[in-house]
Amino acid sequence: MSSARSDGPELVVYDLDGVITRKDTFTALVAYRLFRSPLCLVRSVWTALTMPGESKASLSRRIAETALDGITDGEYTALAEQLGQKFASDPKWIRAEAVHRIRRQHAQGARIVIATASERRLAEALLEGARVPYDLLSASLLSSRANGLTVRDHRVGERKLAALLELGVSIEKAQFITDSLTDFPTAEASSSVVLIGASARTRERYREMGISITEES
Repeated sequence: MSSARSDGPELVVYDLDGVITRKDTFTALVAYRLFRSPLCLVRSVWTALTMPGESKASLSRRIAETALDGITDGEYTALAEQLGQKFASDPKWIRAEAVHRIRRQHAQGARIVIATASERRLAEALLEGARVPYDLLSASLLSSRANGLTVRDHRVGERKLAALLELGVSIEKAQFITDSLTDFPTAEASSSVVLIGASARTRERYREMGISITEES
């Protein structure tokens, strides 16, 4: 592999949902499961209605685990691979300019890390299908339970940053690419921040919180 350009970053950390994709991958998998199980769909709606004070992250986790009732680890793997490949082949899902950016940086010698709150097997299938090169993937993990799967390690917010540090990523030297305010802890710890696909409100909030950003479409 060639060495990185003197004017380019040597370490680049990319968010997945909203940056490489235009939509949320794990949310789409959860919706796929819910709409194929009326009972699970009703239970998820009931969860949302009866827990108004629940944080967004906690509520999302409960709904996801409802959707994952009755599925085995092997069945989940097959579904994640199926949907990941499907999303990867859909131009409405993939942000082509971000994929080209990653390929170019990787070819120039940059180390590419994908850090996502999406589930690992789903992210792997999508990245493989979209031919996105990377050196390390940090993604959320599931575990088996009595009747389905549970979210064991949701790498979102502060946990995304902690997981990167646990994996030995020198985030203080990294260029970080995101679209989300949820990633503020990782953005704050990074050397530089690039926003791709971010809303005007998100861009403004990063500026208000003192984060110097570069914007790309």
